[in-house]
Amino acid sequence: MIIRLLLLSTLFLKSAIGEVYSSYENVKNINKIENHLVQLLADYINDERERLNTLEQFQRYVQESKNYTDPDEYISYPTNQFNVIHRFVADWNNLEDWTRSRNQDIALAFNTYRQFFPRQEDVKGAIKAIHRLQDIYKIRASHFAKGEPLDEGGMVRGQPFNVKALLLFVKDAYENEDWFKCAAWGQQAYYQMHQEPIAYPPDSEIWFDVSDHFAFCLYKSNEMKRAVEVTSEMLEHYPDHDRLVGNMRYFNSLVQTGEAPAVHITEREKRSIEPEEALEIPAEEEVEITFVPKLYPGADQTVLSEDEIEDDIQDKYYKKWGERMKKYKKLCKDPPTLTPEIKAQVDRLTCYYKQNTPRTYLAPIKAEVVWPSPRLVVFYDLVSDEEAKTLMALAQPHLNRATVHNKNTGKLENAEYRVSKTAWLDNDTPEDKGGIVKKVNRRMEDATELSMDYAELQQINNYGMGGQYEPHYDMKTIHDMKVQNSRPSAQGNRVATLLLYMSDPVAGGATIFTDTGARLPAKRNAAVFWYNLLPNGDPDLLTRHAGCPVLAGTKWVMNKWFHVNDQVFTRPCDIDQMKREKEAKLWQGQYTI
Repeated sequence: MIIRLLLLSTLFLKSAIGEVYSSYENVKNINKIENHLVQLLADYINDERERLNTLEQFQRYVQESKNYTDPDEYISYPTNQFNVIHRFVADWNNLEDWTRSRNQDIALAFNTYRQFFPRQEDVKGAIKAIHRLQDIYKIRASHFAKGEPLDEGGMVRGQPFNVKALLLFVKDAYENEDWFKCAAWGQQAYYQMHQEPIAYPPDSEIWFDVSDHFAFCLYKSNEMKRAVEVTSEMLEHYPDHDRLVGNMRYFNSLVQTGEAPAVHITEREKRSIEPEEALEIPAEEEVEITFVPKLYPGADQTVLSEDEIEDDIQDKYYKKWGERMKKYKKLCKDPPTLTPEIKAQVDRLTCYYKQNTPRTYLAPIKAEVVWPSPRLVVFYDLVSDEEAKTLMALAQPHLNRATVHNKNTGKLENAEYRVSKTAWLDNDTPEDKGGIVKKVNRRMEDATELSMDYAELQQINNYGMGGQYEPHYDMKTIHDMKVQNSRPSAQGNRVATLLLYMSDPVAGGATIFTDTGARLPAKRNAAVFWYNLLPNGDPDLLTRHAGCPVLAGTKWVMNKWFHVNDQVFTRPCDIDQMKREKEAKLWQGQYTI
C-alpha cells in the first residue's frame, strides 16, 4: 500500500499546481490515482459492511434472545443470567472499541455504565453457580447447553450456550480436575462445533482448544476409545503436532494393554460426536437417613446432654460432614419419603388463627405447624405485597456480599457456602418514610410473642443464580464459643429465628433441615419460625438448616433473630426438663431420600 502511494506521488513531482489539464500524461496519472482511491473506498466500504453486519448480527442475537413478554422473565433463568454476564466480558468490551469513535451516544453510554459492567470474576462466580446447580439438582450439561435446565412440565427454555461459553465450563472443570464434568461439558462444546463448521473451522484456535481439552478429559474419565477418536481427528488437521502424536501413541498403548487411568467409569457405546447422554457424572449412592426425634408434652424441642452436643458439633467438622452434605443435596432436589409413622405425626399437625394479643385479635395471623421437632410454625401473609416490595427497595442500595463468622477466628469473611447479598434495616431507616420497617417489626413481635428489645435488625438477603447457604446453625454452639474463646454477650444467644420469604423463586430455594428431613419451599409473604435453643438454654441441634440454591428466578428473604436475655417472661427457662422428658411418649421413624 505505502509503496504504491509513493510510486503514484512521484509522478507529480515535476507538475506545477494548476497545470494538470495541460498534459495528457498528467490526466492519465490522475486517473490512476482515482482508480486507487476508488479501490480503497471499496475496501473501506466492505470492511464497514462486515463490521456493521457483525454489529447487526450481535444486536439481533441479543434482541431475539430477550423476546419475553415480561423483561424480568428473561433474567429468571440461569442460562440467561450467565449469558448476560458473559456477553459484557467477552463481547461488549470489543464492541465498545468498534463504536465509541463513531457514535457519541454510544461512547457516552459506555462511559456512564462502565462502573456497573461485570468483570472476569463475575464470570468465574457464575460458572461455579452453574456447576453447583448441576451437582445439587442433577442436571445434565446437555440441558444447560441447550438452555433447558428446567426440563420439566413444559417450562420456558432459556437461551442456549455458545461454544465460547461452553469452553469456559470445560476449562473450569479441567482446572479443578473434575474429569467427568469436564468430559460432559466438553462433549457439548465438541458437538456444537461440528454443527457449525463454518463458524468453527478446524484451523481456528477455539476448535483446537475444545478438542484438546475434551480428548484429555475423556482419557482421565477412562473413555479411552473416544479419546483416541477425538485425537485422531485432531491429527488429521495437525499431523506434525508433537504433543498430539505423543498422546495418540500413549492412548493406543493403553487401549492395547487394557490399562486405564485411576478414575473409572462404565464404557458407553456412544460416539463422541453425539450430543446427548454419552457421558454422565456418576450418581452418588442413595443415603438413608434415620430420624429419631424425642418429644415431651407441652414442649417443642429435643433434649440432648452437653456431651452429646459437643460430640455432634465435633462430628460436623470430621466424618459426618460429607454425609450431611449428601443429605443437603438430596433434600434440596426432592422431598423426603416419610414412613407411615412419621407421616401420621406430620398429618396430625394443625393450623389456626393467632388472636392472643390485642392487635392480632383485630387482625388475626394465619399460622400452621408444619413440623413437630423442631417445631416449625409458618405464618402466612405476614406482610403484604406492597410491604415486601418496600422492604426490598429499601435494602437494594445497601446490598453487600453476605459474610459468615469464621469458626476458628470468629471474624467475618466471604465464603462459597453462603452466596447472597445482604442489607440491614432498622426502625430509623431514613428512606422509610412510611414506617414499614417498624410496622413489620411490630407484626413479627405479635406473631412470635417474643420481646424485641434485644432482637437484631432486619437482615434482608437477596439470592441470585445458584445462591445458597449450606447447612448451619443460627445460634452459637458450645463448640463455637470454646474455639473462639468468646463470652456470652449481654443479649445472650439467638433463642429464635423468623425467616420471612418476600418472593417466589421459579425453582429451587427451599429451606431444609438436614437432621430432620423438614423441607419448606419458599412462599411469598409467609414466614417460618423456630426456636434455636431448648427451654433450658442449650442449643437445639435439630435446627441445623440450609437455604438450597436458587435454580431459577430470585429469592428475597428477611431474617429476624431474637436473643434470649430479654425473654424472661415470654419464654421462661425450664430447668426441670429432664423429668418431663422421662414422662414423654417417645416415637421414632425413618425417612429416606
